[in-house]
Amino acid sequence: MFGVEQVSGNGAVTVKISGDIDLATADKVGDALASALGSSANVRVDLSGVTFLDSTGIRALVQAYRLASSKGGSLHVFGAKHWVAKVLDVTGVGPLLSAPAE
Repeated sequence: MFGVEQVSGNGAVTVKISGDIDLATADKVGDALASALGSSANVRVDLSGVTFLDSTGIRALVQAYRLASSKGGSLHVFGAKHWVAKVLDVTGVGPLLSAPAE
């Protein structure tokens, strides 16, 4: 089942996504990320509950990343597993959306 939840703390908003990110849900993801970026310049996206990610989901993540960058903020993903991690890697989007090394 698809779900999106926002949690604020430590100067950032974490958006927790669960279920599939595909044509049916990508707009909801994009809207949730834009909303999070409206309340915080720094957004973290928890993909640990995502079971499927297609090109429309990649597009939503990249558009949110560009929005964050245009506002001088940041958007990073974490927690991707299995198929989702593979999609991020194969498309080359994973390194773009990964948090910088500390």
